Amino acid sequence: MSRVAGSNEDLAAPTTFAPLMQPTFRAIWLATQVSSLGWLMQTVAISWLMATISTSDLMVALVQASSNLPAFILSVFAGALADNFSRRRVMFAGRCLMVIASAMLTASVALGFVSPWMILGFSFLIAAGGALNDPAWQASVGDIVERRDVPAAVTLLSVGFNTVRTVGPALGGIVVASFGLLTAFTVTTLTYLVPLGTIWRCKWKVRSSPLPRESMRTAIYDGLRFTAMSSEIKAAVARGTLFGLASIAILALLPLVVRDQLGGGPLAYGTLMAGFGTGAVLAGISNSTFRRSLSQERLMRLSCIACAACSLSLALTSSIAVAAIALALGGAGWVTAWSGVGVSVQLASPRWVVGRTISIYYALIDGGIAAGSWVWGTVAENHSLTWALE
Repeated sequence: MSRVAGSNEDLAAPTTFAPLMQPTFRAIWLATQVSSLGWLMQTVAISWLMATISTSDLMVALVQASSNLPAFILSVFAGALADNFSRRRVMFAGRCLMVIASAMLTASVALGFVSPWMILGFSFLIAAGGALNDPAWQASVGDIVERRDVPAAVTLLSVGFNTVRTVGPALGGIVVASFGLLTAFTVTTLTYLVPLGTIWRCKWKVRSSPLPRESMRTAIYDGLRFTAMSSEIKAAVARGTLFGLASIAILALLPLVVRDQLGGGPLAYGTLMAGFGTGAVLAGISNSTFRRSLSQERLMRLSCIACAACSLSLALTSSIAVAAIALALGGAGWVTAWSGVGVSVQLASPRWVVGRTISIYYALIDGGIAAGSWVWGTVAENHSLTWALE
C-alpha cells in the first residue's frame, strides 16, 4: 500500500481532478484515503508496539519486512486474478482479509496477549489483504473512468496516498501517545470497513477484452513471459528492486533511531514519519516540473542521493528537528524514484496484461524491500544502528 504505479503530475492541470467527477471512482478513491489513513496510523502503532516489547533490533526492522513480504509472495497471483476474474470481487476479498486480521490484532492487544512473532504474523496478514486488493484496484481504473482520464486517475491514486501520508503517521503518534495502542488499533479496524462497504455498494462495467480468459497457470506464465521480454519493464523493475533494498533502511530502522538515539516516544516517531510524508507530497506536486527539466536518469540519481543523505543524517544526528528535515528530503527522493519507475511499468504495459505487470513490479520491489529490512536489521543487531544507517 506504500507505492502506486503512477506519478504525481501537475496538480494545477485542468484534467487532474476530472476522474473525481465519475461517482464510482470518487467513492472508492475517497474510501481508499480513509483506509490509507488508518493503515498509516496502524503502521506507527505496530512499529512502536514492537519497539516497546522487543529489545531486538532485528525484530523491529522485520515489521517493514512483514508489511512487504506478502506482496512479494502474492502479487503475481493477485495480478492474474485481476486480469481473469471479477476485479471487484478480488478487491472485496482483499479488504475482508484486512478487516479480519486487523480485528484479530486489536482483540489480542485488548486481551494483553501479544508477542513479537504474533505482531509480525498479523502485520503479514493485513498486508496480504492489501496485496490482493491493490493490483485489482489499479487495473480497475481503466474500467471505471474514460480512457482519456486514466493518466489523471493514476495520478490521483498516488497524490491521494501521499497526501494522507503527511497526516496519518502524526495522527497515529498522537492517538498512541494520548489514548493508547488499543484505541489506535480499534480506529484502524473501523477505517478498513469503509472501502469494504463502498466496494460492496459500487458496481461498474468491465471493458470487454477480445482475448479469451486464460487459466491461472497460463495467465501467470504469460505475465512473467511478457515482463521478461520487455526490456523497459525489466529495467524499471530491476532499478526499483535495488532502490527498495537500499533505501528501506530509513523506514525499517526509524523506530530504533527514535527510541535509542533521539530518546523520543510514539508522538516523535509519528511526527518524523509525517515529515517523510510531507517531503513525498511536495516532491509529488513538483513532479511534472522536474520531469520537464530533468531526464528520468538524472531524477533517479538525485533520488538516490537524497535518500543516502537522509540515512547518513539519521545516523549522525541527535536532534529531532534535523531528523525531520532529513526525512523530508528522504521522502522526496522516495516518491520521485517510485513515481518514475511506476510510470515506466504502466506505459509499457498493454491493457490485457497490465494487472500482471503491475503485480510483478510490486512483487519484486516488495521482495527487495523485505530483504532490505532483514539485512539492515541484522546489521544493526550484530554491529550498531549507526553502522547500518551509514
